[in-house]
Formats: sequence, C-alpha cells, structure tokens
Amino acid sequence: MAQFVTAQQVIDNSFSSTNTDPNFIKTTSIEQTQLKHIKPVLTEELYDLIVTENNASSLSAVNQTIFDTYIVPAMYWFVKHDVILDIAIKSNSKGVNRSFGNFSEQGTNTDVSHTMEVAFSNGLKILERMTEYIHDNESDYPTYNRGENVLNDVSYRGGIIY
Repeated sequence: MAQFVTAQQVIDNSFSSTNTDPNFIKTTSIEQTQLKHIKPVLTEELYDLIVTENNASSLSAVNQTIFDTYIVPAMYWFVKHDVILDIAIKSNSKGVNRSFGNFSEQGTNTDVSHTMEVAFSNGLKILERMTEYIHDNESDYPTYNRGENVLNDVSYRGGIIY
C-alpha cells in the first residue's frame, strides 16, 4: 500500500521541531494511521478507490481534491498523535524508558497527553470538514457510503446526543 504521507512530511507539517528524526515514524505506523483514522471516515469503497488510484499515481480530479485538501493534512496530525507517545517513551531491550536529549527538558505525562489531544483534535476537524465537503458534493463520490462514515454515527443515551 502506498503511503498517503512520508515521515518527513509529517515532521515538516505537524511537529514544532523539524529536527525530529524521521526514523521515529515507521512505515507501519503511517499505514496503521491510514487504516485507523482515514478509512472509517471515507468508508471502505471510497478508501479502496483512493488507495488504488494513489498506488497507480493517477488520482481522479475529485479524489485529488479531497486527497490534497483533507486527507493529507489530516494524516499529518493523526500520525503525530499515533507516534508521539513512542517518541516520548522508548521501548527497548532495557524495558520502557523516557527519552531525554542533551539539551532538552522532559515533558510531563500531562504535556504528552495534551500534545496528543491537540494533534487528534486537529486531524478530526479536518476530517469533519472533508465529510461536509463530500456530503455537499455527493454525486462526485458515488462509492462513498454516508451510513458507514463513523463521524455520522450518532447515538443517544439518557436523552443526550453523542
């Protein structure tokens, strides 16, 4: 599967320090982010179509629009969200250790959590705008299934809309 973004693009577009080592962001992490965050919103058929077109480097004009405007920017933030904990806390042959550079001060668990929340929120807002765009242009996306989009899943509990 062709990745929607590269590690360097994620760093350049969502990390405050562009000196972050791209090796911290694994190919498998990017692929899992696509499956975990993008596919449930695009729905299976549209996601598969975009993956196929992207793999062939031949996105249709309408798919190129949502790819460039929404999918890629959302991926920057969701990949950051998904890898930031592993960057902050290393797992290795000595167990689990906090990362610590020569000229930096460790962030607290609250700092890491807040960074993850902000990254997730940024990605989610972009996907919400993409969903609105697709709904406004639904005839351009015949493989999109509105009922499968997890952002359209509304539930009621105790009279409260979730």
